[in-house]
Amino acid sequence: MSRIPVTNAPSLLPALRPAASAQLNRGSELYIYETVRAGSGVAVSTSAQEVHLFEKFGVNAVRTLKYHSGQITQTRVREESLMSSSRDGQIAVWDLRQSTDAPSLVFKSEDPILSFDLSADSSLLVGGTQLNNDCVAKIQFWDPRAAGAPLKTFEDSHSDDVTQIHCNPFAPKQFLSGSTDGLLCTFDLSQPDEDDALQFVANTGASVSQCGYFGPQSQFIFAQSDMETLQLWTSEATQLADFGDVRELSHAGISIDYIIKCKYDPAAQRLYMVAGTNAGEVHLLHVGVESMEYIQQLAHGNSGVVRGFDWDLAEGWAVAGCEGGQLAWWSK
Repeated sequence: MSRIPVTNAPSLLPALRPAASAQLNRGSELYIYETVRAGSGVAVSTSAQEVHLFEKFGVNAVRTLKYHSGQITQTRVREESLMSSSRDGQIAVWDLRQSTDAPSLVFKSEDPILSFDLSADSSLLVGGTQLNNDCVAKIQFWDPRAAGAPLKTFEDSHSDDVTQIHCNPFAPKQFLSGSTDGLLCTFDLSQPDEDDALQFVANTGASVSQCGYFGPQSQFIFAQSDMETLQLWTSEATQLADFGDVRELSHAGISIDYIIKCKYDPAAQRLYMVAGTNAGEVHLLHVGVESMEYIQQLAHGNSGVVRGFDWDLAEGWAVAGCEGGQLAWWSK
């Protein structure tokens, strides 16, 4: 793999500076797994199987939600609802307008749920499971209005853990899945069965840790791997770019140990890569088809491996959480 061409482009984003920080563990070992925008603040999932809600730049949680008995694998916020999936085989939904700490709905699977998403029209909940003892990895579907067991299950598209599910924001019947088997699959649920619904399959050649749609009409897909590689594809499984191991950016003087996530900004129509170091530094880069542009480093926030990151570009702030239980805020 040839070196990734990199140029400097600090003007693509406003310069962000440390604004506040919080320590969640308070004497006990606690990891932050994910940080997700929730209203004007963030939701933070932790290794204590809890989700903490923080106001913007907050140093103390204003609310803590606890339901799951296994590791929380993903958290999403849709309007006034917070949803979390877990290795306990459940997706819990909280109505944030209500003061009760109990979930308003719970959806159940026989297997650990690793990923999920809600369709663009909120008519279908889609979840991906861990490979079970029968060597079956499932994509399951629930009616979001009715708690309980799945309505339907796909069992043949993936041969290993389904690590990612993303519903197409422009097409309520379409979604994307990614798996440890290295495959990206796109589906159209207007077709009646799994074979017909499966539209395109891309083989990334590496275990997919994160993926997602990007582009003005979600016509492109990015895929990250456990080997810290990054690829770009069309939604019809044509590869656009293979950047290989992004840790090789050290040739440009950029120290990267892992990819935290990729973020698409629809206003600017740009895809960004958020990468980190073991010391807690965060690097922001713009991803093009043939090259990358280095924007800035977010330092003096975390002191461990960063697992969660989100931002509000319109408001000019970012937040990150790390394995040391630290939550760090930056603002312009």
